[in-house]
Amino acid sequence: MGVIEDLEKIKQLKDTGAITETEFEIEKQKILNNNVNNETATDKKATKAMVGFILGLVGIIAWFLPIIGVPVTILGIIFSALGINSQNRNKAIAGLILSIVFLVVTLINSFLGYLMTSTL
Repeated sequence: MGVIEDLEKIKQLKDTGAITETEFEIEKQKILNNNVNNETATDKKATKAMVGFILGLVGIIAWFLPIIGVPVTILGIIFSALGINSQNRNKAIAGLILSIVFLVVTLINSFLGYLMTSTL
């Protein structure tokens, strides 16, 4: 049930005398506090999705320097994965794809750099 339905239900209980005014206020606060906690959790996931997306975008440039590119893209993967079940799902997916692609590119760049320095 939603918040409105829950509030209407306890109001009906109060109106019929099944619960007292004090009990009504206590139950109302429980319903409203639970709703705030759920919204906060959703906001945190949406923020993680946005951070993952931004790190994925930063990974586009960071692959030039593997020492920066590896941690940035790994963090992008982590944050995007944590934010995948949020209202910013599309940004989380885009961040995840960008981070994975540029992690691979960063590792290739790192390997090629190693090959170039080891043959000299």
